Amino acid sequence: MTNPDVRLTIDGREFGGWKRITIRRGLEQLAATFELGLKDRWSGQDTVRPINPGAACTVSIDGTPIIAGHVDDVAIEYDAKSHGITVSGRDKTGDLVDCSAPSTQFSGRTLAEVAEELCKPFGVGVKVSTDVGGSFSRLKNNEGDSIFETLESAARIRAVLLLSDGLGNLVIDRAGTRRIKTPLELGENILKANGKTSHRDRFSRYQVKGQMSGTDEWNTEAAAHPMGTAKDAAVNRHRPLTILAEEQIDEAAANDRAEWERNVRFGRSKRVNYTVRGWFHSGGLWQPGFIVPVRDSYLGINENRLIVGVDLMLTERGFTTGLSLLPRQAFDRIELPEPGEEQAW
Repeated sequence: MTNPDVRLTIDGREFGGWKRITIRRGLEQLAATFELGLKDRWSGQDTVRPINPGAACTVSIDGTPIIAGHVDDVAIEYDAKSHGITVSGRDKTGDLVDCSAPSTQFSGRTLAEVAEELCKPFGVGVKVSTDVGGSFSRLKNNEGDSIFETLESAARIRAVLLLSDGLGNLVIDRAGTRRIKTPLELGENILKANGKTSHRDRFSRYQVKGQMSGTDEWNTEAAAHPMGTAKDAAVNRHRPLTILAEEQIDEAAANDRAEWERNVRFGRSKRVNYTVRGWFHSGGLWQPGFIVPVRDSYLGINENRLIVGVDLMLTERGFTTGLSLLPRQAFDRIELPEPGEEQAW
């Protein structure tokens, strides 16, 4: 199998021959990032490659674009024997993370419609890959929030994720809806691994307390102070956690919230990182958001896991991929009530 050919294109001019490469995508970050490095011995060349910060660019693998965005940083170094350059940047959605949203209020608009309006000035499109629910009655952001913070708050209400396709589009989706057939298997494609299991953020009992206005027909203690509980049987010592819901909820919603809190904390307590050779599995390029089978007797894993982070790398060890995995529950979502009249998103 031939090695991947990575090209950086700026104003129609291609730059290749990179000796150090890191291309990073993940569910725990919005924008895809890249870092490309080259260091050569002097050969009569006394000028650097004409690459400037802020330039619009495309990063491609074997002719297929995977990142469309901008150069953030250009670092140049040289000594008596060699010279080098390192170029790093992000896809277009990086501007959504950095830049402030206008202080505004939306009424009768869906999440997709709000996203399209806020993303349009940045040249970022919006792709909807799941049900985003109905229109919001009223949404108002906090002064100074970024575009991403504004939209992410609204996305939490609708129980969806905001992702990037790397090519200049914000994607509204849910994690773990697609699967990879190629397993990660000890003794086969796993080069190295490390895992961490933690009880630091897990509790034996979760109690969610809310506030719900009573009515003439139902004005009881349960109505005024709804409460939900969930237990984590794996935590065998007394470790209670009480959560005060910011919004009005009933007892059923409080129970759902307690179970969700337990499940997400369980999922985030079991992270494992694998390194595999190459950048491709049998079905294509390694990408985040996919469910992958794991067969690793040493770490005691024989189940499906969610790919939450992917690092495509070229180092002195060759072309490898770093994969960060969590149980699917780590990215569970539950719908939340819309904010009240006086609340921001």
